[in-house]
Amino acid sequence: MAKAIKIQIPLPALLLGLVGLVPFVAAAIASVVLEAPFKARASFSLGAYGAVILSFLGGVKWGAALHDAKALKQWTPLVLSVVPSIIAWFALLLPSMYSLSLLAVALVGQNYLDSQSVQQGVVPGWYGRLRMILTTGAVLSVLLGLVAGLL
Repeated sequence: MAKAIKIQIPLPALLLGLVGLVPFVAAAIASVVLEAPFKARASFSLGAYGAVILSFLGGVKWGAALHDAKALKQWTPLVLSVVPSIIAWFALLLPSMYSLSLLAVALVGQNYLDSQSVQQGVVPGWYGRLRMILTTGAVLSVLLGLVAGLL
């Protein structure tokens, strides 16, 4: 039987990541409890913050490539680092329901790419655990905002 390895997330990274979920959760709750026109503003706020975070996650990939001369000569790592920003920008141009749908899918996709980066040793193992926690919170918030907009 394989022995489980516990990967400790550094406390500052964990706490700052969890604080980063506050705008997701607050905007999602606001989109549920507020009435129009404030509900629409909360939905836009949720999508805008999701776009900012998606762009940030692409930046992490770019930053990881900066420390690897081989990666800087390859297209794939750099392309994968800018695609989230382009998707995020495009999402901001869409009506909220489409924007939130696209962002939910993109955040899940980015989480998959981050897990691949962990497996390839590009980023530390704790980053994968952190991304799973934060992606779950972000995607659940975005989906709550999406459902609130549909009701």
